[in-house]
Amino acid sequence: MTEEQLRELCAQPAPGEEAAGERSLGAVQAAYASREPGRARRRLPIRAALVLAACAAVAAVAVTPPGRAVLGRLRDAVGRERVTPSRPALVSLPAPGRLLVLSARGPWVVRQDGSKRLLGAYEDASWSPHGLFVVATRGRSLVALTPAGVIRWSLSRKPVSRPRWSPDGFRIAYRSGTNLRVVAGDGTEDRLIAQRVTHTPPAWRPGARHVLAFVDRLGSLHVVDTDSTEELWVTEAVPGTRQPTWSADGKLLAVLTGDNIVRLFHAGGGLIQALALPSGVASDLSFAPVDRSFAVALFRPATRRSIVVVGDADTVGIRRLFGGGGRLRGLTWSPDGRWLLLAWPAADQLIFVRVADRKVVAVSNVAREFDPGGIGPVAFPRLAGWCCPQGSGLPPG
Repeated sequence: MTEEQLRELCAQPAPGEEAAGERSLGAVQAAYASREPGRARRRLPIRAALVLAACAAVAAVAVTPPGRAVLGRLRDAVGRERVTPSRPALVSLPAPGRLLVLSARGPWVVRQDGSKRLLGAYEDASWSPHGLFVVATRGRSLVALTPAGVIRWSLSRKPVSRPRWSPDGFRIAYRSGTNLRVVAGDGTEDRLIAQRVTHTPPAWRPGARHVLAFVDRLGSLHVVDTDSTEELWVTEAVPGTRQPTWSADGKLLAVLTGDNIVRLFHAGGGLIQALALPSGVASDLSFAPVDRSFAVALFRPATRRSIVVVGDADTVGIRRLFGGGGRLRGLTWSPDGRWLLLAWPAADQLIFVRVADRKVVAVSNVAREFDPGGIGPVAFPRLAGWCCPQGSGLPPG
């Protein structure tokens, strides 16, 4: 049988149970990794050998509907993405720093060695800029606490969400109901900034001034000095405007509009370019923490597949980084900008991709890992940031 015939066999449509099949992908990769190599007289080409090994692994699980469903997912791992055998647990991070992961039980801090701490029953959370603190929400409470879970202060407002710490650590922006408010890093001087804002998180501009970008419910992008409450500039309303994010040098502001458009603005206002992405519905946009590289996740409803692309705001070049069945979300850069972390709920995996060469490190069994001892189905956790390696000896936050 030819390689092409084998690929066609692996690509046969599943009779159902797509999500279960995607979760089985980790088992298939593990089976491939632990296979006993045969003593062949002649070496097959590497690509053909991978296909043969993958299809052999499928035969072990194809007797059940979830096993048959995995056939359609193998094309994501064989011949298209450089996927390494999946790790059964998150035992380490491939780059320095600490992750903040939001589970149904609350936020977890994950250290580089894989050790984890549950901070408490909070709904949303984000890092302070130097990792000394975490700001979290629970109902009507905004809480600042240490990575060990010790509460430093809290305040009460209307239901709060989307907290974001300023780059210098002296301000926190958050939503209270449909309003945008800012409080000092020590919990004082809480003030209203804007009313009727969208659910998309606000974004602080890197630099000494406390400049914040946010989107109102009509789709206008606003840039405001939060200390003086002066509006520096605003765009015309474009429905679907979301995900404001600043470049690391604070000179560019990007947003998503429509299904697959990235709009780039000068920090002082003025559109630089409207960049059309590959087909799909863009769901996540994130600038790298070290340069003007950015990443976007796009979902294609017709095929139920997602891709992640990376680009450069200076060259406006776009290249594909990773793809898979279901939705990819939660784009999170490592502090050194070398790795991009993706959440893959349908496969119950976290995917670490080294941007330079597309090396992939996959971690399976993620939902249960962040719900230890749980019984029954559990929601896949969300990614809330990959923070700096060190936090001591730095300014507040």
